[in-house]
Amino acid sequence: MAMISCCWLLLVVLFHSSAAIKWPDNVTQHTGYIEVNKTFGVHLFYWFFESRSNPSTDPLVIWLTGGPGCSSELALFVENGPFSLNVTTEPVLNPYGWNQFANLLYIDQPAGTGFSYVTNPLEYTIDERQIARELWYMVQEFYQKYPKYANLDLYILGESYAGHYVPAFGAEIVRSSSPYAKNLKGVGIGNGLVDPKIQSGAYAEFAYQHKFISQAQYESFNTSYAYCKDLIDLRLWPLAVVECNLIETKVLKASETTLKRSINVYDVRKECTGPLCYNFSQVTDFMQRKDVRQALGVGDHSWSQCNTLVGIFLMGDWVDNLQKDTAEILAHNKSVLVYSGKEDYICNYVGGNEWTLAMKWSGKDAFNKAALKDWVIDGYVAGQIRSTNGLTFLAIENAGHMVPMDQPKLALSMLEKFLQGGFGHGIRSTF
Repeated sequence: MAMISCCWLLLVVLFHSSAAIKWPDNVTQHTGYIEVNKTFGVHLFYWFFESRSNPSTDPLVIWLTGGPGCSSELALFVENGPFSLNVTTEPVLNPYGWNQFANLLYIDQPAGTGFSYVTNPLEYTIDERQIARELWYMVQEFYQKYPKYANLDLYILGESYAGHYVPAFGAEIVRSSSPYAKNLKGVGIGNGLVDPKIQSGAYAEFAYQHKFISQAQYESFNTSYAYCKDLIDLRLWPLAVVECNLIETKVLKASETTLKRSINVYDVRKECTGPLCYNFSQVTDFMQRKDVRQALGVGDHSWSQCNTLVGIFLMGDWVDNLQKDTAEILAHNKSVLVYSGKEDYICNYVGGNEWTLAMKWSGKDAFNKAALKDWVIDGYVAGQIRSTNGLTFLAIENAGHMVPMDQPKLALSMLEKFLQGGFGHGIRSTF
């Protein structure tokens, strides 16, 4: 989820049997910690699931939840994992789990997120370069520990603030001289915060398109947005964060006045209930159970849905524009998928469409000239798509910030097409 606004040394890997828990998906699992910085004790937690199909040949998909500071186990249990805890106290099989045809690796990162921890608070992550270096180091050590997965095609996907994580991580790999770098085939960004300057200006446009605000309000908010944009350009991040968040909040409040109800910023069709606008207490209850913690081998380390401290340390990172890293990934002939649930407010599809059109890269002219077309699945229009030269923008109907939770079948179909190399089939023009 997004914040509401929108040296490497010793390896320690622990493998723990999950026999004490009756998991509903009978596939091989690995859990453990990889220490990516001994000096400061940075340990990243991972949870891996083999593919239900052909684990020896199916690609490896890494999933990163955003926040910053929100655990990837949230996505595991309520979005795209092998099993779910949406309405139950015990995990049940998710028929649309992304391990249907991919090996899945969930990582709690940066340190302090989920079960990942740091023994010296001075080593809390403060920028994307550090995040990317630690992630790439971790993945290479994962390959060393589990060599059977070391030559699989690699895809990195994530959501929300992972709009920062994923491009930085992908760019770190394509710059790398490691023999494993060749594994990377593509990256995917779901409702991601990539360019805060452009995306901060999309709140008023989104609300106006939905008739949540008047034209006069729209024009007033656009005037205020100029200050946010200038502060980002000047790199005055403390002021920029305040000013840009203020725009988001003002547009939201005006929209709520029109609708006469609270708005779930992750799905405007719903009201906001709970600290994350959803009630995910069943996940917290499960993750805090003694038998679950024992099965995962996490010892006494605590778990929370989101760690505010992680976000505080990354406040200066928020203003960074990750378009350049995304373009660098494309320049190395890797695929980039940018998808957005259309009912999300906080990292909405308007901003997603705008930053992909603004990005400077070799395929810009062709991409920008390409019309948005209908994305048709099973005979009905599931969204709108623009795709050329390795870059795809996909706006998905009837889905909010967490597309795999709202539209699990569509999300699985989207992943399948992405892993197969393209979206050329099932598309027709809207014009």
